[in-house]
Amino acid sequence: MAEIRETRHFHLQTLQNLAGEQKTLRVYIEGDGHAWASRRRPSLDPTPHNLMLIDLMRRDNFPDRVYLARPCQFVSSEHCKIPVWTSLRYSQPMVDTLNEALDQLKAKGPYNDIELIGFSGGGTLALLMAASRNDVISIRTVAGNLDPVFVNQFHNVSPMPDSLNPIDFSSKLASIPQLHFIGGKDTVITPAVYDHYQSSFSKQHCLSRYVKPAARHNTGWEQSWPELLEIPVKCRQ
Repeated sequence: MAEIRETRHFHLQTLQNLAGEQKTLRVYIEGDGHAWASRRRPSLDPTPHNLMLIDLMRRDNFPDRVYLARPCQFVSSEHCKIPVWTSLRYSQPMVDTLNEALDQLKAKGPYNDIELIGFSGGGTLALLMAASRNDVISIRTVAGNLDPVFVNQFHNVSPMPDSLNPIDFSSKLASIPQLHFIGGKDTVITPAVYDHYQSSFSKQHCLSRYVKPAARHNTGWEQSWPELLEIPVKCRQ
């Protein structure tokens, strides 16, 4: 079911499959979408052109799951200005907005726990959201931007001083089981991103990665997604 969730400043597009069969809610968080029209020119509409994450969510047989779009994707409001999906896209107000929507969704069923799955920049926000919650039992990312500062430096693009970086919350994230999927042919988020993220943790027993050799940034994940979901996400003893 498609539904728009209203938060304090933004209306967020969701797709919901809430059977109420589980005490756990699985949440798919969209990536940055069409944030930039070119390397130096921001887009006027950040709605994603590639809907891979929706496809992944639909291939998931977990009965209680939801897709959560980012602010200003699919639906706009008077607060939708270019900085929302560029320099501010990982800022505290964006994290708060997604957590507000997540609290609303959690209240719709018998849910005690949250599993977060974030694609690309949605992975950034999954980590930032989890750092401020106490109900997240696992985090998966697909081509996740785990360290925006490192990624921006690698690609020689402008820094985002008003955005947050998950590595600054490593102490809060260290005890949450995490599995980070990396595409072997991904030139946007390379294995070095995970390595740099991992190095920021003094305790690394809850971190793991899985490299899918043929996958690119936003292709090559769909067919194998049900099998990838079977990989345990847990902390090592």
